[in-house]
Amino acid sequence: MLWSFKATDRIREVAISDDGSTIVAVGYDQKVHLFNNENPTPLWSCQTNYSVRTAAISSQGKYIITGQSDGWIHFLSKNSSVPIWSYKTGATVGALTITPNGSYMVAGGWDNRLYFFDRNGLIWSYHSGKSFESVAISDDGDIIAAASSSGVYLFNRFSNTPLWYFDSLYSVFTVAISSNGDYIVSGSGRSYPGIIPEGKTTIFHRSSSTPLWTCNASSYIRNVAISSNGNLIAASCHDDKFFFFNRQSSSPIWTHYLQDVPMDLAMSHDGKFVVVGLKSDNVLSFDTSAKFLMWDLTFQSDIESVDISSDGSYVVASDHSGNVFLFANTALNLIISITAITGIVIILITTVIVIWLKKKR
Repeated sequence: MLWSFKATDRIREVAISDDGSTIVAVGYDQKVHLFNNENPTPLWSCQTNYSVRTAAISSQGKYIITGQSDGWIHFLSKNSSVPIWSYKTGATVGALTITPNGSYMVAGGWDNRLYFFDRNGLIWSYHSGKSFESVAISDDGDIIAAASSSGVYLFNRFSNTPLWYFDSLYSVFTVAISSNGDYIVSGSGRSYPGIIPEGKTTIFHRSSSTPLWTCNASSYIRNVAISSNGNLIAASCHDDKFFFFNRQSSSPIWTHYLQDVPMDLAMSHDGKFVVVGLKSDNVLSFDTSAKFLMWDLTFQSDIESVDISSDGSYVVASDHSGNVFLFANTALNLIISITAITGIVIILITTVIVIWLKKKR
């Protein structure tokens, strides 16, 4: 752990810039906290009038966009806690994304609207029959993917008329897009009392709403991520599983059984590192190329949100108690388990076991 910060209330979401230099944290303390990766003292904290549900940050941390439970969206610069502009939607802002250069932003609302912005404000909006739960955008801002509780939408930034719509049998909770916008992955499912739970990870090419493939799961898919080139896909399932795919096949190349429900997931741009936050107070980091759990950290409160820098060097996490943690994602060839108990850190390193396994191979 490089540092930790304690807010006065639950931190709902954290995001780290691609270069790992800047971190934003938002939550029920009604503040937006901006950090440098070298110091847990915020560069600034912006007081709002309502709980802040979601946030996104540009590649070098220059621009930040936040969404509140009362529908307000604020666009800010790293240099000031005073918003460049603000926009009021009709309900809770459920999801946000921003292009690496901070030129374009997308918001999904529980008012059943999708909003597309540039640095000057709103360009267009689109009304659906269902709320928007997740949004994603290509690096150049040209292609936008959105997950609603009824299906998956694909847009071009020049029009609020969808390029296509995929009507899902289940609620779609999460969506991700490759850097060039060619490939889109979604996670959906259902889990209701009296109904057998089901889930689906689905991959599309932007040319068609017909899926390239779908992988079924025994419960709904909570989070998905896709590598920049669109070749590697990660998905977490509500029944305590983590799946890792190659885009060429619907059969996972790796499945890891987790000790509790995964609350959030993030992947480095090349797909080599995946970090998962669990309801059981754990943050796990995987080296996907080696199919290897690098470390497992246990805290004292449910993990709310995780994110990772583009090269996988930094991991940021938040928990239900209002803590923000920044880690160096050291790719050591050993298993490290760290448990924090009232300020005491216990480190268990199974170096000998790993070295012995390598020799046996």
